[in-house]
Amino acid sequence: MTVSVFDYEAELVTCAAGDRSAFLALYTYEAPAMFTLARCMLGDEAAPDVLHEAFVLIWRNAAGYSPALGTARAWMYSILRYRALKRLRAERDSGRQADQQPLPTLQISPESGAVVGALANLPPPQLEALLQAYLHGGDYAHIADRLDRSEPDIQASIEAALAQIDDAVCA
Repeated sequence: MTVSVFDYEAELVTCAAGDRSAFLALYTYEAPAMFTLARCMLGDEAAPDVLHEAFVLIWRNAAGYSPALGTARAWMYSILRYRALKRLRAERDSGRQADQQPLPTLQISPESGAVVGALANLPPPQLEALLQAYLHGGDYAHIADRLDRSEPDIQASIEAALAQIDDAVCA
């Protein structure tokens, strides 16, 4: 497994002090992957806007990052995910549905790390429900409609998937 030498926390702390070069480093290093996630969640049309919104918030709120909340990279992705889910909810509430992108094909193996290995070992119905929940948001009813399954089945699948991932990480 490759370990990143990029120090997200140091760059974020420097960014919080107003250093534009640190912000540029964060953007240059992570924007391509964040854009890919935004495209998976929203499609091609909305992804650039949400990525832009996320990085504006990262710049404005860098001083609010605390290592006690998790890694700097996870904090950045939580901002992106929140903005994307907010956009999805607004589209759903206004009657417009975002084009559902096909689920990404995951090419993962159990040797890739605890979380990735746990994902690789999930049964397809659990993985599908979990990806829908985290990539496209919505409550159990919305996910059940998208996957043509019952709400209790979706809830049970997501809970079982999270328990299996938790067991793999904490083992």
